[in-house]
Parts: sequence; C-alpha cells; structure tokens
Amino acid sequence: MKKITLIPAILLLFVFISAHAQQPVVLKGTLTDTASRQNLEHALVTLLRAKDSTLYKFTRADAKGNFEFRNLVSGNFKVVITYPGYADYVDDITVSNQSPVELGNINLVTKAHLLEDVVVRQKIASIRLKGDTIEYRADSFKVRAGASVEEMLRKVPGFQIDKDGKITANGEQIEKVLVDGEEFFGDDPTVATKNLDAAAIDKFQVYDKKSDQATFTGIDDGSKTKTLNLKLKEDRKHGVFGKLEAGAGPDDKWNNSLMANAFKGKRRFSFYGIMSSTGKTGLGWDESSKYGDASAQTFIMDDGSSAVYFGGFDDFSSIYGQGIPKSWSAGINYGNKYDNDRQNLNGSYKYGKILTEGTGTVISQSILPDTLFYNNQSSSSVSEKYRNTLSGTYDWMFDSSFSAKLTINTFKGHTETRSRYFSESLNALSNPVNRSNRTTSSITDNQAFNSSVLLRRKFKKPGRTLSLNIDQRYTESNADGFLYSENSFYDKTGTLTEIDTTDQKKTNGSLNKSVTGKLAYTEAISKSVTAELSYGLGKTNTESKLLSYDKGAAGKYSSLNTTYSNDYAYDVLGNTFGSMLRFNSKKIIAFGGGDVTRSDITQNNLIKDSAFKYAYNNFFPRAGFTYKFNSNRRITINYNGNTRQPTIQQLQPVADNTNTLNVQVGNPDLKQEFSHNVNLSYNDYRVLKERGINMYANYGTTVNAIRSSITTDNVTGKTFTQYINSNGNYNYRVRMGYSQKAPKLWNIYINASYSFYQNVSSSYVNGLYNESHSGNHSLSLGFSKYKDNVFDFYMGNTLSYNTSSSSIRADVNNNYWSENTYVNFNVQLPGGFEISQNVSASFRQSTDVFKTNNNVIAWDAYLAKKISKDKKSEVRFSAFDILDQNKGINRNTGTTTVTQTTFETLHRYFLVSLVWNFLKNGAGTPAAAEKK
Repeated sequence: MKKITLIPAILLLFVFISAHAQQPVVLKGTLTDTASRQNLEHALVTLLRAKDSTLYKFTRADAKGNFEFRNLVSGNFKVVITYPGYADYVDDITVSNQSPVELGNINLVTKAHLLEDVVVRQKIASIRLKGDTIEYRADSFKVRAGASVEEMLRKVPGFQIDKDGKITANGEQIEKVLVDGEEFFGDDPTVATKNLDAAAIDKFQVYDKKSDQATFTGIDDGSKTKTLNLKLKEDRKHGVFGKLEAGAGPDDKWNNSLMANAFKGKRRFSFYGIMSSTGKTGLGWDESSKYGDASAQTFIMDDGSSAVYFGGFDDFSSIYGQGIPKSWSAGINYGNKYDNDRQNLNGSYKYGKILTEGTGTVISQSILPDTLFYNNQSSSSVSEKYRNTLSGTYDWMFDSSFSAKLTINTFKGHTETRSRYFSESLNALSNPVNRSNRTTSSITDNQAFNSSVLLRRKFKKPGRTLSLNIDQRYTESNADGFLYSENSFYDKTGTLTEIDTTDQKKTNGSLNKSVTGKLAYTEAISKSVTAELSYGLGKTNTESKLLSYDKGAAGKYSSLNTTYSNDYAYDVLGNTFGSMLRFNSKKIIAFGGGDVTRSDITQNNLIKDSAFKYAYNNFFPRAGFTYKFNSNRRITINYNGNTRQPTIQQLQPVADNTNTLNVQVGNPDLKQEFSHNVNLSYNDYRVLKERGINMYANYGTTVNAIRSSITTDNVTGKTFTQYINSNGNYNYRVRMGYSQKAPKLWNIYINASYSFYQNVSSSYVNGLYNESHSGNHSLSLGFSKYKDNVFDFYMGNTLSYNTSSSSIRADVNNNYWSENTYVNFNVQLPGGFEISQNVSASFRQSTDVFKTNNNVIAWDAYLAKKISKDKKSEVRFSAFDILDQNKGINRNTGTTTVTQTTFETLHRYFLVSLVWNFLKNGAGTPAAAEKK
C-alpha cells in the first residue's frame, strides 16, 4: 500500500509547493555591427505582441551592446531592433515559463552594405545558427510548384534523402520530424516530409532535441534525438490546405493519397489516407523502435554495428523497397491549446496494412583460417501485416511555477508470413558442401502500452527547480509458426553423404514490463554555474519463451525439443545517483558529471527451475564544452561513457535453429560492455556570402564488447555462433562539409563533403582470435541552380571506396569502388506544361566474389499540364524506371563474411494522375500568396 500511495503523495507535494512561488522570465541578447564587430550602444529594442503588433515593452542596449527584458509573460512576440544607419532587424520569438530566452549575438547590417547586396534579407535568412539550432529559410531552396518537403530537402547543403525517405543532415540521421514544434502523427517522419507541400514551410530547423526533463532543467542527461522541425507559414495556420493525388496505370498499378489540414489559430486537425501498389506506405521507417515493438531484439553484428530484428517479421518499416507491396494506411492528428496556452493537447491515430510478395538472392563468401566457402541462397516470401497505433501528449501549466506533461504511445498489430529458401555452400573448388530447402511460417500478435509523466516545479530563486519523471512500458508479443528444413551434405569430392530433416512447430512469446522514475533538483550556484543532483529508481521484468516441438509419428507436434527450447525470466532492479555541473556564459557553455547505477539482476530458467543472481555497478560519465566565436560560428566537444548489459536473447544458453545451417546460441556468462564516445563538431556560416563550413569527428571504443565466436565445420559447412566478450574494438569517423553560392558561376549553389569511417572489431573464428578492419572513404559534390517559373536543376554525386580485411586471412580482401549519382531537372513550359526528370544511378565495382553486373540506372520522368488558373491542379503522365533496370542491391561486410543481397523491386510502370494542391484561408478564399 505504501508503494501505491507514493506517487499521489508526490503529486500533492508538487501542487502545494507550486502555490507559493513564481518565476520571472528573462529575454536577453547582444547587438553587434556585422562588419566592424563593434557593440552598438543605445540601440532601441522593442517587443511587439505578435497577434496585433501593439507595443509590449522596450529598452536600449548598454555600452557593451547587451539588452535584457525581465518579468515577461508567456506568448508570441516580434523583436524589432533599430539603430541609426543600420537596417532594421525583425524576428519572431516565443516566450514561455519554461526557461529564459537567449537570443545570443545579433549582427546588424549597415544600410550601405544592404544596398550593395540588393536581396540581402533573403541571404541573411537562408541559413542561421541560433544557439544549438541550425535554421534554414525554405524559400531559399527553390523547387517546382507542388513539390513535397522531401524534394526541397534534397537541395539543402548537407542533406541526403535515401530511397526510403530516411533523412541525413550533415552526416547524422534525423530521428524525429515535428511540425511547428509539435508531434505530427506520432512523429512518423515520412507523413510530413512526403505529403506536406514545400510551399507551406516558412523555416525548418535541425537540432538535438533533449529529453523533456533535460529541457526543463537545462542540464544535459545524455538523451538526445536529432530532430527536424518544420515551421509553417502564417497563412497555413489559418485555413484549409493539403494535397490530393489519384493515379492508375496498367498492370494493376495505382497510387492514391490525400493529405488535408484544417488549422484555425492554435487548433490543428490533419488527416491523411494512402492506397498504393507502388511502394508508398506513409509509415515511418523507425515506427517499431519508437513504439517499443514487443518482439524487437537488438543484436551486435560481426563488424561491431547493431541491428534490430523484429520477431515474427512484424516490422512495418522492413520493406525498404524489397518486394512488391500493396498498402493501405490512414491517420488523423488533432492539436489545440487552451486556457491562454496553459494547456496543450496533441494526439494521433493511425491504421496501416501492407501486403508484400517478393523474391531475392544472397551471395556470400565465408573466410576461415584455412579455407573459403561460397554461399548462394534464393528466397521468396509473402507477408500480410496490419497495425493500429494511438499516441498523444497533454501538457498543463498550472501556473508560472508548476506544470505537468503526460505522454502515451500504444499499438496493437498482427502479422502473417510465409517464406521459402534454397541455399547451397561450395568449397574453394566449387564442389557442393551442403544444400538446404527450408520453409518457415509464422502468425504473430503483438501490442504495447507506454506512458510517461513529467512534473516540473520552479522556485522564486532563478535556477532552482525540482522535477520528477516517471516512465512506464509494457510490450507483449506471441507467435506461432512452423519450420521445415531438409539438408543434404557432401564430401570433398561432391558425393552425397548424409540427409537430415527438421520438422518443428515454434511457439514464441515475450513480455516486458518496466517502471522507472527520476527525481532531479537544480540549484544556481552563481550567475553562470548551475548544479544538478538526481536519483533514479527502476524495475524491469522480462519474460522470453522459445518452444520447439518435433513432429511425432502420429503427425502431431507434441514432443518438446529441449535443445531448441527455453523459458526465461529476467528481472532487473536499478538505483541511480547522478550529479552534474553546468557553466553558461556569453562565449562558453560547459558541463560535466555523470550517473552511478547499481543493477541487481535475477535470471530464472523456468524449464530447468534454476535461478542465477548477479549485480553490476555502472558508471555513466558525461562532459561537454562549446565555444561560441560569434552567433554563426562555434565549436563543440562532448564525451559520453556508458555501460550496456547483455539482452535476454544474448544470455539464454539455448540454440536458435530457425536457420538449421547457421545456429545461434546465447551465453549466460556474458559481462556488460563499457563504451567511450567522443564527438567534435565545428560550424561556421557566413550569411552574407551564403557560405557554410561544418566538420564532425567521432571516436568510440568498447571494453568487453559483446561479439561472436564463430565455429564452422570444414566438412559439413554448418556454422555455430555464440555471443562472447571481446576487447580490441574501436571506430572513428570524420566528415567535412562546405557549401556556397557562386555568383561568378551563374549563382550556382555548390556543396561538397568528404567523410572517412574506420571500424575495427574483434571476434574468434574456429578458436582463433580475429581482428577485422572495415572502412569507407566518400567524396560528395552537389550543384543546384534555379530560375523562378522557368527551371530548377540539382545534381549530386558520391564516390566511395570500401575496404575490408581480416587478420586470420590477410591475403583475402574485399575492397571495391561504388558511385551514386542523383539528377533532378524540372522545366516549366508555355501553356502550363511541365517536364520533370529524375535519374538515380548506382555503380558498384565487380569483385572476385561478385562478378555479375551490379549497376542500376533508375530513370523516372513525367509530363504535367496545369488545369486551373491558380496552377494548383494538374494532370500528370508519369513513367517510372524507363530503362527497366531497377533492382535492389545491398553489399555488407562482416568479420568473416562479405555478402551481397539482391531483391525484387518495382520495375517499369506508368501512371496517369490527377494532382490537386489546395489552399483556402480562414475567410474561405484562396490565399493571396498563392495567387501570385
């Protein structure tokens, strides 16, 4: 009973304390002359209310150019700065009761300089560095009318978009996409980037989103998510806008979608629906990991990288262009603010269904100390999956000193999968070693319910805060399936020696329940130094059941095979103590500290009725330093150390024979691993010259890394893999990027980058220590040019050299070149016609193992005719993969293997489509901006 009443008691304590304190909100900045870098004394700084431009407050800069407003109320404002002889500075800001507003250095431009640059306002706004945020003005990256956000992002320096819609910005993958700072369909990224019109975006920002608790306290807790925030234009916040597309073609090809948004001030309602047989799903590429797929298992690959496997093949994002999919999906999103913005509600519901049929092949080379194996596999699969997802947040600011936030994510899904495989292994003389025919099927049901509550309290003294965060997670997955495998084995001359058969029913289940809490207290030691003390308590219960039943003489699967069965329970109780110090000045931001955690673990084997208890003491150090040369140039270095415990799948000493020729088994003696990571970044933007430089470097090393011990029988080719701890693992990465508009070259926008990656991973192969080295050098160059209402052009090229070697066979390497080119060209013709061309070309060097043609040139084009006066409606004839060369190819390198996978994808097809981009403002008439 004491445990049950603890949380309500804490809630009452927060509410009682909040009634006795208020926290003033501060806005401040520094004014500087762009050319001479002199501070501007007595400059007039005015705050206007955004809704009606009425005067709220004003002040003047001091002798050092500093200005400050105190005791501000929450709301949206315009900052207007004026100084004799200088162009006026205007910017929109939002003031909340959560934290002070730091505008940093603001560079004013002389009117004389302004006249020299003609359109300097657009130049200044194209790229800006605001604190830790890089902000881009969308209008600076011209695209055709009706283009999506994704098309616009392809033209932004440092951005890369792959075929699945995954976004990489300056070498780092975007994990979350927001719209006006709010979740949009549960932060499913592709809904926003593929369906929102680029013309609706005013600005977009890239930054590391901290946890809600770290954002409140201002103290880094090590939790960061690379985020893209799309800020809508004002006319899109008051009215109805969206896009309707209906298309069909021969050979059962169809693509229909609708994105509709109805915004009225702070109230937002959005709907999307998709029906497609051309690969468009609208489902996020990271949805399963975001919502805690109950069947998800994380494995450490031979090269030290991690991969997530979703049991029952229930990962909605697992298509990645593989197979021929048909999809149906729909979703609604609602958001509103009430009570003078004191209450904020945001929620989404989504439904998705995907039917996929596909075939593929795998060619690989296995490197052993004294021989080589060549493996070939062909496969076909059919899958059907659906999922219902519900997510939402509710943020309530009781007063200026106390607030609470509730977040909920839940889903329920179902998957049915059937697959067939044929594989063979050949020795160095090309004689058969083994052959296998394998059939698998599974029916999986899974569900999850995750929630969190954050309570935030500010005191009268600036910097003094108290916050409590409670997270709850529940995930469950249950699967039933069948495995049938017939394996043939041969001697060194290729003569058949043995045949074995496996016929089993598989019953798999997993359950994970956890509750964690963190209480954090911050105190301002001085004007520049803040300290944090924290305590966390967490309880996790995990159950994993993998049961294999052999087929008996009566034709029933009733005999439990204990070799391939287990039933484990894994309980963890964690206590965490943490402390941090943060220093924040005009030029320098620095922090240091960490957490110490005690984890008590109980592991139960329910089949053997045995238990094993052990404990870990974990240390998580963190430190960071940022130096701001000015508002657009800074350097940052961060260090993180963390421990990772083995998963229950890695600990279970039971073999997984889903692939009977490649059996994996856990290791109950695994130790936790400890990783060190150091990151260095440098950003420099010269806004008047539209020139940007960014550099990024990372180094990581892992002690007691969880890797693999691989044993392969030289006669049968059977491989047995067990998880082990191994040392000697490290990796490093360097990336340098440069972008600039070239006035002397017809104002072409040029961006270039070079990156280098090296990974060293250790393992054991047939009992021998092996150290593998894999690396990649990449050089990228991009050009873009546009002329309003005439054409826009973009070309990007990446040349890469990939290396791989192993210490057990230094004479064998798998080095090769690869090259990727993307070209987009749109031309507006008289009479409302438009022609668009997209070419994506991939070339891979042939090797001794992969001798077939690996090159692909995918050429897409369309001819469109505008059919409305506002040029928002068009009829489009589209041709995809005109050369009929499209095919899926992946090449991967591991410790002792190099693998190339080819898979079936959509080939040449044609569509005739009707596309309508619609926009009506709050009065019900087309927005003036769209009439131009």
